[in-house]
Amino acid sequence: MQLTDISVLDTISDWLNERRQVWLCTVVSTYGSAPRPIGSLFATDGQFRAGSISGGCLEEAFLEMINQGEFNGPACLFDYGKHHNKEGSVFELPCGGTIRLLIEKLEPNQDSINQLLVWLKAEQSSLSYCRRVDLVSGISRIEAEDQSSNQAVSVEDNSVLLHYSQAWNVLLLGISLVSQHVAQLARLAGYTVKICDIRKQLAGDWEYSSANGGVDVSWQSPDQFVEQNVNSCSVVLALAHDPRVDDLGLMAALESNAFYIGAMGSKRTTATRIERLKRIGEYSEQDISRLHAPIGLDIGSKTPVEIAISIMAEVIAKRNGIELAKVS
Repeated sequence: MQLTDISVLDTISDWLNERRQVWLCTVVSTYGSAPRPIGSLFATDGQFRAGSISGGCLEEAFLEMINQGEFNGPACLFDYGKHHNKEGSVFELPCGGTIRLLIEKLEPNQDSINQLLVWLKAEQSSLSYCRRVDLVSGISRIEAEDQSSNQAVSVEDNSVLLHYSQAWNVLLLGISLVSQHVAQLARLAGYTVKICDIRKQLAGDWEYSSANGGVDVSWQSPDQFVEQNVNSCSVVLALAHDPRVDDLGLMAALESNAFYIGAMGSKRTTATRIERLKRIGEYSEQDISRLHAPIGLDIGSKTPVEIAISIMAEVIAKRNGIELAKVS
């Protein structure tokens, strides 16, 4: 599984530093229909919330159970859907499924803060790792990924081992309104995002900087940018509409093991781009077949945000192995 709730961890860090007690829930397995995937996070200090493990019903019930004095131990596994309420009836999600949760009670002390910082550091590395939680003590630690394991979660005696795979990342070539919206959507979808450009005169056009909760632009040659950041879980998107940016980055991407390579533009622009790549980079038809262009699903998109939605929809569909209608 992949961690997609970095913002939840950041919120927990703030709460712990404010000396608040925190309950952290992680979805470790589901039975039947369930609205949130394994690995989803939900945290609360008993009043405020962060993240989600259902459509809202489970979070409400969980807060009520905390206020009734439950979950006072350091950590436990809890099956929502198999327990009973005061009337003796079984709780069930509206979709008909049940969820198993790992519940951790984090005390506002330096040990909890340090454990969370180590977790955040592991996640920010974008590499695979495991997180082991001791159900008796509640102590968690980060371990190297066991490459032989194909399970997202495993329970071993008195501990739970959570396996996190290498993070998927989106590498954006070029500043534009579309790339800004793609960056926002990609981060919401759980991808890490990086962007580069060489046109420093456009610096003022990029409003989604780290100061505004986004990402900062790497001012470097696109080919170097791709070479430094690409891996088998990378999505490389050329969105500059400028051959100086797009072509260099695309050539580096075509020579890499990037999972997905796409370029924005009309059919005419795409044909011209492919001719240049073949002529300058001497790429074969097989090489060029890796390039998705024009990028985006056919949803009738016209505005920058609509185009961004169509682009991320195609990327997500490709990652999930689903073939959908292309932009015509």
